[in-house]
Amino acid sequence: MGTRQLDRQLDLFGARLWNRERRLSAASGLADALAAQVGERVRLFVHDNRSTMVSFRRVKGLLHYRVHHMFLDAPAEVVRALAAFAGPGTGLAARRRQAGNCIDAFVREHRARIAAPHAARLESRGRVHDLQAIFDHLNRAHFEGKVEARIGWGPNRRGRGRRTLKTGVYVQEARLIRIHPALDRPEVPAMYVAAVVFHEMLHQAVPAVEKNGRRIVHGRDFRRRERAYPDHERAKHWEQEHLALLLGS
Repeated sequence: MGTRQLDRQLDLFGARLWNRERRLSAASGLADALAAQVGERVRLFVHDNRSTMVSFRRVKGLLHYRVHHMFLDAPAEVVRALAAFAGPGTGLAARRRQAGNCIDAFVREHRARIAAPHAARLESRGRVHDLQAIFDHLNRAHFEGKVEARIGWGPNRRGRGRRTLKTGVYVQEARLIRIHPALDRPEVPAMYVAAVVFHEMLHQAVPAVEKNGRRIVHGRDFRRRERAYPDHERAKHWEQEHLALLLGS
């Protein structure tokens, strides 16, 4: 992998504790180690993403790895896990599962290196709806109190001619839920807000999985549990009937 490619990717986040030469050297070493272990040409992209720490895909005979910068000084066993996560061979499912466990453990140990969300403070109490109260009720009723996340209203960014609206988002590694402020209005029933919050909480209860280099967020188990939520169909129907209201906010 060329130095220019590495430099361009690393400068996107600018590793905060290392100088440029050390970053490039570590990234080159990691790329070479991965290439040697998987027996393929590797292109390494280093990022500061807060959700997906590791992913890969093969493009025209080249194995593209995307890894969080915490892996630049990962120990040998974690590098082997990164290689096993994408490497070919027999027993692929079992090896990938074992590698994923090793990678997850490393991420948990180095969670402090993940960039904090832009909004360090979250406001959960809105003008109409109290997200923390909704979260606490859902956690007791549907998750046995096991979901651990901060929740709050997202920034109010108005836009003309909007055709879609992302009602909520869950940031996995930061354990953070943001709900779109368009829902904090008297016209939007608490039932619907709760269904949106439930959906985002479910992302922690049923985490995304990697399959063939793709990150699957809404898998079969996720959809099954979402459909079992008592107000799922009612909330879905309300959204269909009032989509213009939400988009016009």
